[in-house]
Amino acid sequence: MLYFLGALSLALAAAAIFALRYGLRERRRRKGRPFFDSHPVKPLALEKLDPIFTVTEHGPSLESEVLLVGDVGSYASTSTTEAWILGALAKKASCIFEFGTCTGRTTYIFARNAPENARIGTITLGPDDVETYKAGAEDPEGWTKEAIAESQYTDFLYTGTPVASKVTQIFGDSKAFDETPWLGACDLIFVDGAHAYSYVKSDTEKALRMIRPGGVIVWHDFSPACPGVWKYLGELAATHPVGHIAGTRLAVLRAV
Repeated sequence: MLYFLGALSLALAAAAIFALRYGLRERRRRKGRPFFDSHPVKPLALEKLDPIFTVTEHGPSLESEVLLVGDVGSYASTSTTEAWILGALAKKASCIFEFGTCTGRTTYIFARNAPENARIGTITLGPDDVETYKAGAEDPEGWTKEAIAESQYTDFLYTGTPVASKVTQIFGDSKAFDETPWLGACDLIFVDGAHAYSYVKSDTEKALRMIRPGGVIVWHDFSPACPGVWKYLGELAATHPVGHIAGTRLAVLRAV
């Protein structure tokens, strides 16, 4: 009887230790996620977004291999993982559009990995266009300053490279941009322009008209730190299946 009670005690102690370790692992895994867990935009596994991200026993498949430039020292940049995801999606895209050129790093990654005949459009507010920026009534002034700071470039990372011929550079306010030539034509759209709510809304509404059925829209800076992106995508998720790629600031939508 004593042996049985001793064994039972050891078993219970082992179970308690296991439960504690599991709880600590879950706490570490979920640290920083309470906002995400309660948000209408829910996690989406990469392989659910596209088969190119199917994981093998060795990790990501070679089908997802891309050419990219790292993010060290790059202004307002996507992370290396985010750039890899965007580059892999570009491999299948013959028509790409980007809201927010900034330094042109992501534009270059698109052009470097897209098919030879790919058409890539990208829009930015140029240094001479900053007075045309139209903040919405509820857009904080700080995001106006951020948008203007990112509009200092007139040449870009892709400028003068062998893939520059794929790129059509557009200067101007994205709210005034006429998307008619791109309607229903895009395989991939990246929304990473001004992060004020009114601009995220305007750019997204244009993107939804520009994307073809089966195409993918990607938003950058989906995070509580960017309330305009955070709020608008929460609203959009009520009518569209927007997902969040865990471990990144990317939100995604595959059009139907």
